[in-house]
Amino acid sequence: MLFIRKKSKLAALNEFDQVVEGNSLGKDAWRRLKKNKMAVLGMIIVAVYSILAASAMFLPIYPYDQIILDHQHLRPSFTKNAGDLMMETKLEDLYFKAWRAGSLKVTEEQSAQIKTWIAANETNKVWDFCYAEGERQKAAGTFTFSSADQRTIDRLQEKIDTEFLISVDKVLWTDPATQKVHNLARMDFIEIETIYANLLNVDIAVIEKQTRDEIRNQVLNNLKASTPDLSAEEYEANLQIEMDTLGEKGIFAMGKTNLLGKIKTTITRNAERELRKEISEGRAQFPIDREIKVNDQLTAEITATKKHERKYFLGTDYSGRDMLSRIIYGGQVSIAIGLIGTITSVIIGIVLGAIAGYAGGKVDFFLMRFVDIMYGLPYMLLVIIFMAIFGRNIMNLFVALAMVSWLTVARMVRGQVMSLKNSEYVEAARSMGASTGRIIFRHMVPNSLSVIIVYSTLRVPAFIMQESFLSFLGLGVQAPYASWGSLVGDAVNGMTLYPWKLIFPAIAMTIFLFAMNFFGDGLRDAFDPQSKNQL
Repeated sequence: MLFIRKKSKLAALNEFDQVVEGNSLGKDAWRRLKKNKMAVLGMIIVAVYSILAASAMFLPIYPYDQIILDHQHLRPSFTKNAGDLMMETKLEDLYFKAWRAGSLKVTEEQSAQIKTWIAANETNKVWDFCYAEGERQKAAGTFTFSSADQRTIDRLQEKIDTEFLISVDKVLWTDPATQKVHNLARMDFIEIETIYANLLNVDIAVIEKQTRDEIRNQVLNNLKASTPDLSAEEYEANLQIEMDTLGEKGIFAMGKTNLLGKIKTTITRNAERELRKEISEGRAQFPIDREIKVNDQLTAEITATKKHERKYFLGTDYSGRDMLSRIIYGGQVSIAIGLIGTITSVIIGIVLGAIAGYAGGKVDFFLMRFVDIMYGLPYMLLVIIFMAIFGRNIMNLFVALAMVSWLTVARMVRGQVMSLKNSEYVEAARSMGASTGRIIFRHMVPNSLSVIIVYSTLRVPAFIMQESFLSFLGLGVQAPYASWGSLVGDAVNGMTLYPWKLIFPAIAMTIFLFAMNFFGDGLRDAFDPQSKNQL
């Protein structure tokens, strides 16, 4: 047996035979950072937000873009499900109408108070009072609903008890020749097109024409949304350009998505008919998780749950979408905008600033005069004009925000490079024949990283705030996507009636921005040799 003895690592000793531990800027900064409790707390909060945003698709939350119109404006609750809140909302409306009609008897003082609340637009107080008083009188036997109102309540209760949601998790196709089972989502467009044609018993040419027409209409609608007020000829010309840009690969990708959606819709309708029959016979037990047979080749794995048994811990929005899911996915978009915008601006600023600082002379003069000109232009106005011209989508938003945000980085890196370019290690690299690019990006830029890192952490919240401002104006993230800024902008109109739609996104964004600022300030102090936190 061959034994290999590991060589012990020799430690550096001083004249007293004491081990001398090496030190570096990073280690020293980390020791100082740990002493700043607010910076450490900010770092932990940022890490938690980032983990939640990155793992959003794996969290046990409802789909952020699923619209349930029956669940519009449901208030937050940890104990009541959607059905309970729907019934409560309907009863509030019926009790209020009963008070208006005079069948819900209240004292003159209470009636005057209700009228005062109505005049002050404090609708929630009116509903809460009418509901509480109506329930009290109903329990005491002094109030009963009319037959029409009772029928309304009974229909709503039946709806709450019987309605359900079906989700098609996976569609499987069995090859009749080999009996192998394939996941439909992993098959190509041509195969799915053939399967869909066989499912409907129609010619494949009909499906192909229909799919291509749908794709053209989709692209045309996107063009009309991004560039309104064009003539029909201009739309047709732009449509042809977009279709040519997509190519066969892009058309097949869109066609595959459309066909998969249609197949799942067909399966959902078939499953709904079977489940309604089971419910009427009293055989359905929710939640349901089963595999159903569509035809001889197609099977599907479905799950079904009671629609109105959902619980919305942070309430719902104007389309009945879960606010908790939208805040988490909105954080995903907002944090991505902050990171991508910061990274893009830092890269551009490092390259131009380093070249200007190292080259000097005319190169430095022209680059810095260009920076001065860009500084003189109104930043947000440029971003708004860019978004208005090139359309409102996420990629254009990234480009618009990073367009002139690199100016400060360029000046900062230029100053650092100018102070370092006559250093001994730079002269040594130059004497050894190192190229200009190697000297800049392998020697001087790494020695400026501490300042760049600090600036980057402070720029992330700035980008998020800018995106929030644009979303508030309607130029930021567009539906079905959401960001913290777009959620706040959507909630402003109904903030008095539905305050949770504004409060929760604003709290989530505020905590993250404070955490990033505390973390950035802590990094600035940690990398500053003259910092008061120095050991």
